[in-house]
Amino acid sequence: MIKKWDVAPAPNDKNPGRHKLLVKGDMKDIFMIVKSLGSLCSRPEKTGGEFDFLIYLSKLEMDTMKKLKAVTAELSSPAAAEPEAFGGEPAPFEAPKPKLKAAPEVPAPAPAPKAEPQPAPKPAEQPKPAPAPAPEERPAPALPPQAGRPGMNVPSLTTRGAPAPAPAPAPAPAPAASSPAASLSARIKAKWSLELPLIPTYSFQTLIAGSHNRFAHAAAMAVVENPGVIYNPLLLFGPPGTGKTHFVNSVSYGLSASIGQSSIFVTDGIKLSKGIELAVKEGQIESLEKLLGKVKALIIDDVHLLMVSEANRKYLSKWLNDFVAQNKQIVVTSVFPPKSLSGLEDAVGFQFTQGWMVDLKMPAAQAYKAIAAQLMQGMDVKLSDEELTRLFVSPQIPFGEAVKALEDMRKLEKFVVNQANPLSHAQLLDMLLGPGEVPPPPNVTDEEAGKAASWKPAQKDAWFKWGLFYPKGLRREADYALYLLHERGRELGLNTEWSQVFTEEYNSDELYGVPFNIGNFATGKNVNGVIILGPQPSSALGSQEAEFRHITFKILDSYLIKSSWLPLEKLKTKAAYAKILMDLV
Repeated sequence: MIKKWDVAPAPNDKNPGRHKLLVKGDMKDIFMIVKSLGSLCSRPEKTGGEFDFLIYLSKLEMDTMKKLKAVTAELSSPAAAEPEAFGGEPAPFEAPKPKLKAAPEVPAPAPAPKAEPQPAPKPAEQPKPAPAPAPEERPAPALPPQAGRPGMNVPSLTTRGAPAPAPAPAPAPAPAASSPAASLSARIKAKWSLELPLIPTYSFQTLIAGSHNRFAHAAAMAVVENPGVIYNPLLLFGPPGTGKTHFVNSVSYGLSASIGQSSIFVTDGIKLSKGIELAVKEGQIESLEKLLGKVKALIIDDVHLLMVSEANRKYLSKWLNDFVAQNKQIVVTSVFPPKSLSGLEDAVGFQFTQGWMVDLKMPAAQAYKAIAAQLMQGMDVKLSDEELTRLFVSPQIPFGEAVKALEDMRKLEKFVVNQANPLSHAQLLDMLLGPGEVPPPPNVTDEEAGKAASWKPAQKDAWFKWGLFYPKGLRREADYALYLLHERGRELGLNTEWSQVFTEEYNSDELYGVPFNIGNFATGKNVNGVIILGPQPSSALGSQEAEFRHITFKILDSYLIKSSWLPLEKLKTKAAYAKILMDLV
C-alpha cells in the first residue's frame, strides 16, 4: 500500500522538464507505478527520510499526472490518494530534504529542519572538511596507459539508508556530528555510486524459466531460501543477453523479503573496485568496512570487471573471504567462463569458483519469443507475431540490446511520427535496426572523403557533447561517419547540434585495457556521449567484438556516459546512424 507520495520539479542541464516522484510504500507498489508510466520513469532508487523510493520522470504532462493519480489511488489509502502538493508550492517535508539529484550541479539550499535551537559548537568541535583528493601525478595522455584510474567526479545513482542532507551554503556548522555510515554516504557516494539500482520489473515472477536457465533458476531459488548455507559463492556465467542482470535483480528482491533490503549490498565489479580505491584515498575505508560488516549478502554483477590495484587488493581479499567464512552469501555474475577467471582469482586472493557454478545460455526460439513478447507488453509496444519474429526472434538480438532498441524506438516516435507521417512501431524499428538494408562495402572513396572534409561539426557550445573512438588507421572512416551522422539527423528533421569534443583512436590489436582506456579518456573530456566505431574483423578485438562492446558499454555506463556502437560493416547504412542519434540524444 502506498502511504504517501509527492511530485516536485528536479530539472538538470540535460532535461529542464524533469520531475522527481517520491513514494512511501512497498516495492510491489513501485512495480505497478513503473508499469503504468513506462519509459517516462528512471530506475527506482532507495531513499531515506519520509519516503522509501525515488523515481525521476523525464517529463510530467497532464496525461502522465492522470495515470499517476489513477495508479496511486488504486494502491493507496484514501489519505494518500493525492500528492502533498502539485501545481502550487510543494508542501515542506518535516525533515530537511536529502540530496536526491543525480547531477553534478549544486542543489538549492534545503529548508532548515524544525528542531529545538541548539548552542553553537565550540570551534574545536567544528567538523573538519573532507580532504581534497590528491592530484594525479602524471598528465593524461591521449589514451591513458594504465587502466583503473578513472576520474572520480561521477554523481551517485543510489542511496543507502538515510542519505546525508545536502550541504547548506551558510557558514554555520551542522548541529550534530554524522555517523560513519552517513559520512561515507556524503563523502564517497557524492562522487561515486557503490551500489547498483534495482529494476522492479526484473523479479522471479517475470523470469521465464526453460532449458536455457533451469539450473541457474534452481540454484538462485536455493540461495534465496537458505542464504549462505549452500551454493556459496554462487557464480552465474554466460554471454551478454542471457539474463544475468535479471537473475541479479531477482535474487536481490528474493533475499530482501527474508533478510531485509538493508542487509543486501548489490554492486558490480567496476563500482566496487573503484569505490574502495576512493574510500582509501579519502580516509573512509573504515566506514566502508563497517557498512559491509552489517551486510549479510553481497551480490556483484560483472565480477570480471573488477579492477584490482595495490589500493584495493587487500580489502577485496579480506572482505570476500570473511563473507564465506561467516556464512554470508556471495552471488557473482561473469560474461566469461570459470576457467577464464583464474587470473582474477590469483590477483584478488579469493576463489569465485569454490562454490557452485551455473552457466546461462541463449534461449531457444520459442522461449526467446515468450520473453520478447513480455518485454513488448511491459513497454506497450505493438508488434504483430510476424513482426516480432522478423525483428527480434530470428536474429536473436541479446535482450539488453533489444530493450535499448525499444527505448530508442520510443524516442524516434516522438521526433518523426505525426498526422502527416503516421508510422507503426514496426516501421520505426525498421528505421533503427535496418533488417532489410544491405550494407555497402565500408571502404571510403575519395569522393566520399571529400564530402566529409568539406563538412565540419558546429564549434558552438551545445548541450550535447560527444566524442568518437575509432580503430587505429581508420581516421578517414571516422570522419566520414561523423559526416553521415549529421546528414542523417537532417533527413530525420532532428535539428540536433552537438559539440564534437574529440575524435580519438584506439588500438584494435590490443586485447586488454582498451575499454578502460576509453572510459578514462571520455571521463576526462567531460562528454555525455560516446560513439565507438567497431574494430576491423581481422584484428584481435574484432574476433571478440561482442565482449569488447559489452565491457565498454558497462564501463561508460558506470561513468554516466551514454554510448553507441557503429559496427564497421554498417558504416554506410542509414539505420546505424538513426540508432546512434537515438542512443545519444
